Amino acid sequence: MGHDKKPPILLQKCPGGLKPYGALSQDMLDALVMGQVLTATPRKGRTVERNGAYWAGLGVAVKATGAWPTDVHLHADLKRLCGYVDVYHNPLTGRDEVRVQSTAFDRMSESEFAAYFRLAQSKFIRIMGFDPWERDEDDPP
Repeated sequence: MGHDKKPPILLQKCPGGLKPYGALSQDMLDALVMGQVLTATPRKGRTVERNGAYWAGLGVAVKATGAWPTDVHLHADLKRLCGYVDVYHNPLTGRDEVRVQSTAFDRMSESEFAAYFRLAQSKFIRIMGFDPWERDEDDPP
């Protein structure tokens, strides 16, 4: 009979250093002997909060400008503008074509998505002249 693999200890980079990500990871860290060295590997995927903030800003931009029919269209245009594209030869048309890359949770790490998000924000703000991700003072953190 096989045994289930133990879940990994999850750590999150915070302003004060690495912290356990959740109670289970805290318990697992507490069980280690002092001086134990761990191997840490960034996980694919990212936080729901950063993803939500990105899409909320896109929604604000679409409503404020009317320049895109949906936030999905703006998302595709931002990826193209930021260079997140693949060029391939389409054998059906005989032409080179461009496809935007995916920013799906399983395709970009938190760090990769954060870098894309910062670049997309800066380019949008520079070109469109306003920041749809700007928060009001009354917005919850």
